[in-house]
Amino acid sequence: MTDYKIPTEVEAAVLSRVFEQAAEADWLNLQDSDRTRLYQQWTDDPEVGGRLIGFVGMAANVRPWLKDGPMKEYQRARRGVGKYAKYVKRPAATIDEIIAKTLGGEWEIVPRSKRQKPMRAKVRRVGSEDDELHFVAGPDASFKHLVWPAILDRSGGETAPWTICVIDPFLNPLTREDKARHERLAKFLGVRIIYFNEM
Repeated sequence: MTDYKIPTEVEAAVLSRVFEQAAEADWLNLQDSDRTRLYQQWTDDPEVGGRLIGFVGMAANVRPWLKDGPMKEYQRARRGVGKYAKYVKRPAATIDEIIAKTLGGEWEIVPRSKRQKPMRAKVRRVGSEDDELHFVAGPDASFKHLVWPAILDRSGGETAPWTICVIDPFLNPLTREDKARHERLAKFLGVRIIYFNEM
């Protein structure tokens, strides 16, 4: 991605608007065609493309800048991670909140164990050094990325258990078939699947 020199105040105004509209459109569950339409809408919007064009050179550069930068980071930004998180007006649950809601207050994140891509951490039962597990969370659309760290660990001889938390959005809930597929894969891999219902 080209590193354009976009002033902080312009970036703040543009991304606050883009992220708000992405949230209203349920970006993470949009088809590619709907995302393409939104990119065009943003390019044509005087408050988005109109503000960016003086820094990205031409209208044709607006979409690539949005796509390869802020929108590539949108899901992490919603969860309070990365440089674009400050522009999210309606944040989603962080990994700490997801762990607390799904596993309960008796579990804590092992210091310096948080990772991204996918969002994961090692957790342990409070007061116990031995009762640890790996925890990874994300949407069904990223399921193959959620299981990959567990596969790598298993193939390398790691024995700590894995809990894969699939985020189940209120507006677009998982189907019975989705959950059956998860359970088949969980049984095959020897991992635990749980769900986080996100409003």
